[in-house]
Amino acid sequence: MDNRYKKVLITGGGRRLGSIVAKNLAKEGYSVFIHYYNSHLEAKETEKTIKNDGGEVFLLRKKLNNYSDCKILIDEFFSKHFKNNYENFVLINNASSFEHDTSESFTEEKLDLHLNVNFKIPTFLIKHFVINLPSDKSGSVINMLDAKLFGLNSDHYTYTLSKFSLMGLTKVSALSYAPKIRVNGIAPGFTLSNENQTEEDFERIRKMTLLGNNAYPEEIVEATKFLINTKSITGETILIDGGSHLSPQKRDAAFL
Repeated sequence: MDNRYKKVLITGGGRRLGSIVAKNLAKEGYSVFIHYYNSHLEAKETEKTIKNDGGEVFLLRKKLNNYSDCKILIDEFFSKHFKNNYENFVLINNASSFEHDTSESFTEEKLDLHLNVNFKIPTFLIKHFVINLPSDKSGSVINMLDAKLFGLNSDHYTYTLSKFSLMGLTKVSALSYAPKIRVNGIAPGFTLSNENQTEEDFERIRKMTLLGNNAYPEEIVEATKFLINTKSITGETILIDGGSHLSPQKRDAAFL
């Protein structure tokens, strides 16, 4: 199928990995809708890059707190710039909250934050995505997970709980909404540096795997395209971590 007939919504698509995925899909002809809220400057820069490359992109700014917010976003995705020749609709649940706590230090507020952003909002978005999907069209959902689910340590306690919930959602929604949509996950390892890391630290940590490298952004892009285009896969998670789950560290990368 021509990629021009594929319409993709990426939550948290204005920056970091979401932006990389958006730019690459747009470059290959996908019609890309970027959801964002706080990252206005980054989202506008992503939009500019895509348009300069000749791609089709639309920005959707929306704070997602509850089901009503999710309904509005999905309604806008399906109705905005609608073309009758769209054949494939894709939702990529990429937006995520990632704050550190431990099993001893976590608070009710931190638990609620992680569960809301990383689990409840994707649950609501998927439900309304299915409701809006035309009966004669195909749909696919990709949930961005985390490789640490396959090589556990005790860091980022409530974040990890929320991502386990999202992985469960991936399987249960794949079962519950079939055959109307497919639902899969991608679990990246250590892919992008943060503002507190030097380039040397980043490269050192990347190499602490069985293969001597961790996930590259372009590999996440390729996995995304594979899941969009492979019609016989649902309820699965692709793990991309250089084999680090086979020899997990006692601490998360931020503390190594």
